[in-house]
Amino acid sequence: MKRILYRIATCGLLFFISSCKQDVQEPIIKDGSAPGLVSNVSIINLNGAAEISYTVPSDQDLLYIKAVYRSRKGEVRETKVSKYNRNLTVLGFGDTNPYEIELYAVDKSENSSAAVKVIANPLEPAMNLVRNGLKVRPDFGGINVEFENDKADNLAIVVLSNDALGNFVPINTFYTNIKKGIFPTRELKAEDTRFGIFVRDRWGNLSDTLYVQVTPYYEARLDRTKMRPLVLPTDAVLGYGGNLVALFDGDVGDGRFYHSGDAAKMPQWFSFDLGVTARLSRLTYYMRQSVYFNLHNPRDVEIWGSNNPPADGSYDGWVLLSTHKQEKPSGLPVGQLSQADKDAAIAGESIPIPADAPKVRYIRFKTLRNWTDGTFVNFNELTAWGDTR
Repeated sequence: MKRILYRIATCGLLFFISSCKQDVQEPIIKDGSAPGLVSNVSIINLNGAAEISYTVPSDQDLLYIKAVYRSRKGEVRETKVSKYNRNLTVLGFGDTNPYEIELYAVDKSENSSAAVKVIANPLEPAMNLVRNGLKVRPDFGGINVEFENDKADNLAIVVLSNDALGNFVPINTFYTNIKKGIFPTRELKAEDTRFGIFVRDRWGNLSDTLYVQVTPYYEARLDRTKMRPLVLPTDAVLGYGGNLVALFDGDVGDGRFYHSGDAAKMPQWFSFDLGVTARLSRLTYYMRQSVYFNLHNPRDVEIWGSNNPPADGSYDGWVLLSTHKQEKPSGLPVGQLSQADKDAAIAGESIPIPADAPKVRYIRFKTLRNWTDGTFVNFNELTAWGDTR
C-alpha cells in the first residue's frame, strides 16, 4: 500500500514539474516578419524632453512603439507605448544638445521594424531653470534658499559648505515638486561662509553650482529645561492623557504628548514661559509619529509673544510674532505619505519668526486649524531657537 501511495505521489510531482516547465510566457503569434515603419513623424521640443507624434503601420499584429535614445552619459534609455498611442514623450535630457531618437514598431512576435531616426533638440531642463532663479539670503543660524519650479518637476536642491575637515560637501538636500518655496539650512555658525547650491533631477542630471558668501545671523537653541507651562483662563483644556510639560521633555516620540480635551474649540491656544527673554528666530514642533500630516496635528497656527501676559487670559499685551501654514511636501491626500513627507516630519515643522520681532519671554501657541478640520490639537514636542544675548 505504501509503495502504491509513493508511486501516486511521485507521478503527481512529475506532472506538476512538467506543467510548471510548460508555463512559459511567449508570444501567442510567432512569425519572422518585421512590421512596417512608423511614418509622418513630427516632434515638439519640451524642457528636458521631447514629444514625438507619428502614424503607426497597418500590421494586424502590431503590439507597441518603442523609442531608443542615449543620455549625455551614454546610458541607453527606452520609452514604450501601446499601439493605440499616436505619440510618446522621451524624458530626462540634461542639456539642450541635439539627441538622436530611434523609433521602432514592434509586433506580437517581438519582431522590430527598422529604425526611423529623428533629432530632438530639448529646451532648457527644469533643473537649470530652477538653478538660474535661486535666491539665497542669510537667516538665523544659516541661510534660506528661495526657488521657483514652474514645471513642478521632482527635483533635489543640494546645499554645499565646508565640513569640520575643510571639505566642501553636501550639508542639506531639499526634495520638492512644488512650484515655489523657501527652505532653510540651519545650525551654522554666525561667520562668513562659502556656500554652493546646485539642482539635481530624478535622472541624475546636475545643474551648474551657484556659489555665494553669506554670514548667518546668530542663533542658539533655548534651554528646554527652563521652559514651563503658563496656564491662563482662556487656554485650551487638556485631555486624553496630554499635558504641557510633555512638550519640553526632549522626546519627539509618541510616548508623552500635548493633547487638548473635549471642551476645546477652534481656534484654541496654550501658553508657556521660555524661562528667558529672547528674540526668537523660530519655533519647531514635532507631530505625532503615528499620524504625520493627519488627525489632530496643527496645520495653521499663530505665534504670539508677551513680556507681561494679563492674568485674565486675554490678548492684551500680546503681540503677533508669526503666522504659519504647514505644507505637505508631496501634496498627497491626508492618509497618504511619500518619503519626502516622512523626512520632513522627522525634521520637525519650523515656524520662522521675523528678525525684527521684539524680545519676549512668554509664548502663546494658537492653532487655527488641524489636519482634519477637527477640534483637537495633539503633538509631541516643541523647541525654541533665538538670541538671548
